[in-house]
Amino acid sequence: MATLYQKQNSPYWYAQFFNSDGSRISRSTRTKKRREAEKVATIMEAEELERKKDSSSHLPKLFSSIIETAAREAASGELTLEKTDSYLRRIHQLANPNFKVVSVKEHLTEWASAQESYVKAKSLKTYFDMVRRMTKAFGPKISSKPIGDLTKAEVEKALTKIVKMNVKGTQRKIKAATANMDLGALRRALNDAVEKDYARINVAQGIRPLPENDSTERAPFTTEEVRKLIDHQSTSDQWKGMILIAAHTGLRIGDITRLDKTNVQGTRLIVRPEKTKKMRKTITVPLTPPCLRWIEGRTGDLFPDFKGVKTGTLSTQFVRLMERVGVPRELVEADHVIKKRSFHSLRHTFASWLAEADVHADVRQKLTGHQSAGVHGRYTHHDEALDRAVARLPDI
Repeated sequence: MATLYQKQNSPYWYAQFFNSDGSRISRSTRTKKRREAEKVATIMEAEELERKKDSSSHLPKLFSSIIETAAREAASGELTLEKTDSYLRRIHQLANPNFKVVSVKEHLTEWASAQESYVKAKSLKTYFDMVRRMTKAFGPKISSKPIGDLTKAEVEKALTKIVKMNVKGTQRKIKAATANMDLGALRRALNDAVEKDYARINVAQGIRPLPENDSTERAPFTTEEVRKLIDHQSTSDQWKGMILIAAHTGLRIGDITRLDKTNVQGTRLIVRPEKTKKMRKTITVPLTPPCLRWIEGRTGDLFPDFKGVKTGTLSTQFVRLMERVGVPRELVEADHVIKKRSFHSLRHTFASWLAEADVHADVRQKLTGHQSAGVHGRYTHHDEALDRAVARLPDI
């Protein structure tokens, strides 16, 4: 079996091993790193045997050589998971010449491409963004190594690098929420690698998401602010309807723009939100009298001017409307906490108004279509309810 040593006049590690004739030979591994030298030595020894013997007679010896090397390192405490994976891949290659070794970048790219048939274009773009950010964070060396050699430490280090990158085309830093979303996609991609036998374990499975302390905090609008937005002279009829329905149903901007008269069943609005469409989840929201009055007499698409317009464009238009009306985009609260408002804040407003009216959390969650109580909790702001609760304390 190959043994490693260094010469006094050379910085490189040398490997000494027996060839198939029983002669002891020595060769330079051409590397200064012991771990790399161990891999090179194992390969050199196997290649020497391959050259000396035909394929029908040397395979058992090659298997034996690899297994003995692993056994020796296990006995000395030098056998790591990384080495074990390397030896297993070598055995696979000997037993099956068609065994495929796929690099990190190759597998992630192939996995993302394979999702095209199962997800929408927006999700597919998210997966390819993950591949771009992850491979950039890994760097060329790690991205080109076999997917089975990827380590937990390398993934954790990549996540910390991602939140130091700028959002593509801007000077803004990528948020921890985005990095955590990348982690989730990476886990699915690595599960696929395990299933295809490219990797032994999913090294991303046990990694904790990054704390999302950098996430933007949202604030709802007051009743007076919503009224100002609707009544302002620069607010078009369709924007009035958009704001009114958002504040009284909690629907997202994209779901509202797709509404047509078929979504209105009597006095109820029945919608299958785009975000949860894949799960075939439908939400039903009773329409308030103001909403019914605005919808009355309309046919076909309720918002024909906005249908097909990108949600980002509409969100920007709404922010400009806020500026014209005089509704501040940011609120500075106690302890210098800055909270932002946008069209999505109308969804927060809807949830908060329900909470202030003492509507049970389960009912609120069903109306908004939130998947969990934890998510819904971020949408409810109880300022008035807190005031009423404290007002009930006895006078002392």
